[in-house]
Amino acid sequence: MSAAKSLKEQNAWLIRTALVVHAVAFAYVVFQPFPIVQFVEPELTRKLQAFLAPGSISLGLIALTRLVLLGLIPPQLRDRLIHWRWSNPLPGARAFTKIGPSDSRVDMSKLQKEYGALPIDPAQQDRLFYSIYRKHANDVGVLDAHKSYLAARDIGTINFLLMILLLPVAAWFAQDGKTLAIYGVFLVLAYTLMCLAAKAYGMRLVQNSLAVASR
Repeated sequence: MSAAKSLKEQNAWLIRTALVVHAVAFAYVVFQPFPIVQFVEPELTRKLQAFLAPGSISLGLIALTRLVLLGLIPPQLRDRLIHWRWSNPLPGARAFTKIGPSDSRVDMSKLQKEYGALPIDPAQQDRLFYSIYRKHANDVGVLDAHKSYLAARDIGTINFLLMILLLPVAAWFAQDGKTLAIYGVFLVLAYTLMCLAAKAYGMRLVQNSLAVASR
């Protein structure tokens, strides 16, 4: 539990960055548009640095927003939204029938000698994989994949919620239909790309864990 918490803390700056990008995009659509080139101006850069300075109220609000958004969706529903599977969405549920055998680094015969007949049922696969992962959670490759997976999963969850919450508000206030359409595409792409990234990192987490366990 402490390791997972530490990884989430390390990913906090990525989530804050995602929230700032969402805030800027929303402001651009809803309020008076401003030229994108203004982002490279020194004055705006200094203001943004002050906005995100450690201990600032704005940074506290961003952290609070992150806390609320990630708490709105139960873990099981979050996994379904990220992995696009209703039943047994986590990649560990396919660890021994699909993911492990597809990786040349994984010696399935060694895993079978160590753990007996490997399960086929998705729920049982997930449970066995989790017990294997716990034994090797501090391996560098496993830790790196887990950190990237958590970041992509949490940002993907936030992207989904903001897509649902902000797009109707932007549609109500925006006066430029073209800008609104581009914003809608941006929100959908932001969610979709993070889901694809989370799926890839989740598979890598399974592959790396099984590869280490079968050495």
